[in-house]
Amino acid sequence: MLARLSGLQQSDLERAILEEVEKNPFLEIAGEIGSTAEKELRETEDPIWSAPRGKGHAVNAELPEIQHAQELDFFDQLLIQIRESGLSDADILIAEEIVGNLDGDGFLSDTPLENIAYKLSVPMETAERVLQHIRKLGPPGIAARDLQECMLLQLREQQEESFVTAIVERHFEDLTQERFEDIRDDLGLDAEQMQYALARIAKLNPRPAAGRDDFVKRSIIPDLILREKNGDLYIALNDTGTPHLQLSETYQEMLNRKDGDRRTQQYLNRFRQEADWFLRAIAQRKQSMLAVAQSIVRRQRDYFSGKREHPRPMVMREVAADTGLDISTVSRIVNGKYLQTANRNYELRYFFSERAGRQDNTERSTRDLERDLQALIDNEDKSQPLSDEQLQSALAQNAYHIARRTVAKYREKLGIPPSRARRKQS
Repeated sequence: MLARLSGLQQSDLERAILEEVEKNPFLEIAGEIGSTAEKELRETEDPIWSAPRGKGHAVNAELPEIQHAQELDFFDQLLIQIRESGLSDADILIAEEIVGNLDGDGFLSDTPLENIAYKLSVPMETAERVLQHIRKLGPPGIAARDLQECMLLQLREQQEESFVTAIVERHFEDLTQERFEDIRDDLGLDAEQMQYALARIAKLNPRPAAGRDDFVKRSIIPDLILREKNGDLYIALNDTGTPHLQLSETYQEMLNRKDGDRRTQQYLNRFRQEADWFLRAIAQRKQSMLAVAQSIVRRQRDYFSGKREHPRPMVMREVAADTGLDISTVSRIVNGKYLQTANRNYELRYFFSERAGRQDNTERSTRDLERDLQALIDNEDKSQPLSDEQLQSALAQNAYHIARRTVAKYREKLGIPPSRARRKQS
């Protein structure tokens, strides 16, 4: 439940809450919908750190325009998440090959994983491990080999009832042919269980990559707000417009009646348990988002105080260690979620980048590497442009200890052709 809710953007969360209220009589909206972000700032909370006195990114600085998620398609977003998740360079190459072989719906159906492992000369166990990593980062069901596996991945992610999973796992053909009586007889299900299972299965997404970029058409709604208060910085949740829930007293009284019908009590008790799970998941989502945002701001203190032009190198594994959350949860939280500062909105994913020149202990990020690489090429002699080997040597003098193929990778990422194509006759 937490995994599903943590990946939802603000408008999607509001819709999910209203849908849950509609189907669960134990949940009801408490008072007016919405609150202000200031209500989340409590005097007893410790500040993240004291706000900088002077020009800083969080307070007064004029920031360069940030590339927002709506400029990227779904697969570009997934690749960025993969590269920022802490995988080794070798594993990233495998992941890029896997993502490159996904079809438009997000299935790995046309190219067997064995072929990918053979093409890259890596053990099958390594390819399988990277595949599982991709599945954790992407929407539930991504990179499944077929529809059945896609549905099973989603059900396991949701920690659905075992009999629901059994229907898809053991009776997939019966399910598609609507042979429901055969399923009930084999699994020993009653009518209520079968109805519940079909309703849950109907909500699964058969095309995990399709329509995932629908947020392109939306206005950016910040999920978190970085505020200065009495000289200190705090993180607040922006839950304006989000319905606040409570348990229904009426149904609680019905459940507690000692003279109630046993079947009715069982029916109500199931809804009560689901309501408790949902409320806990909402609370955990809030706590997790705040924890992730606080970790990011603490680790990017130099950037927010204006001491760095770009955020320092940071990968999701570090934030996961700070917060005690799984990397996949951190990935879902930062994807498509925005932090509002005094100047503009940042997508949380913006603050993640790998360390460049890892053999020294400098705080140089891949953004620093791209900037310095661009500067070298801008200032080269166009009649004798620098080869990738020469660029590698020049970068090494600036403390970047990277391979020639890494130089080529970032040159291509910047859209810069090789030296022979950059040569101009004098």
